[in-house]
Amino acid sequence: MRYAAPLACVCALAWSAPAAAQAGPAAPDWAFGAPGGEAALAAACTASLATYLLPQRRSAWGAASSEERNDAIGLASDITGAAAGTLLLLGGGYALEGSYLAGAGVPRPYARALRTSLIEVEAVALSTGLSNVIKRLSGRCRPRSWRTDRCGETDLDFDAFPSGHTTPVAAIAGARLNLALRTTGDAAPRLGALALAEAATVVTMALRIGAGAHSWQDVGAGMILGHVTGFAIAAVHPIQPSETRYAAGVMPGPPPEPAAVTWSWAF
Repeated sequence: MRYAAPLACVCALAWSAPAAAQAGPAAPDWAFGAPGGEAALAAACTASLATYLLPQRRSAWGAASSEERNDAIGLASDITGAAAGTLLLLGGGYALEGSYLAGAGVPRPYARALRTSLIEVEAVALSTGLSNVIKRLSGRCRPRSWRTDRCGETDLDFDAFPSGHTTPVAAIAGARLNLALRTTGDAAPRLGALALAEAATVVTMALRIGAGAHSWQDVGAGMILGHVTGFAIAAVHPIQPSETRYAAGVMPGPPPEPAAVTWSWAF
């Protein structure tokens, strides 16, 4: 029939349109939806680190209890938290984020995953800067320096609140929590990254207490501050749907062959 070819084209378009219209996976865009917003946010987060230079106040706020210093546990906490723990989490998170974006069909997934890592670095920087401000103003004594209602003699004895080891890894956990809540499709890689960050946070909290460096209030405040900061930093990054045609679901098979009517004469 002469209308068979046009009819086949119409059927093919009707089959493919719903799949092409599917929403893509959750990939974070620039802060506030613009490169300029990202640059401003990154600059502000970096500038917050200058709060480390503020003078340390020495208050009468003592530790919850007097504890002995444990250098072995303190070394372990340096690996799970602070700078070393942060770098380990960033590396693992980058690999898992790239895996998620690749499975979702995002073009150049591991290059795009660097944007998620940037979000986490910004969260770490800002939470550390805020932690420094609170440390300098609160001037709380560390448990290992607290003896008979008196603290030590150096500034490092008075910067217990909040925990600077716990805050940055908790900030990564907060950022990953926000992204996990906005994830579409297979969320297993992002949930795995979130679980790693939460585990590092909890382990670091326990180790810092065991090392005699912090009271429970110090690590608890660091955990809350980090989560809130990381969650907020991720929240100002809108989600940009993927441009991949079938990113949100399984690619359908080829369209069915259109029905055709044929007849012939036999002589």
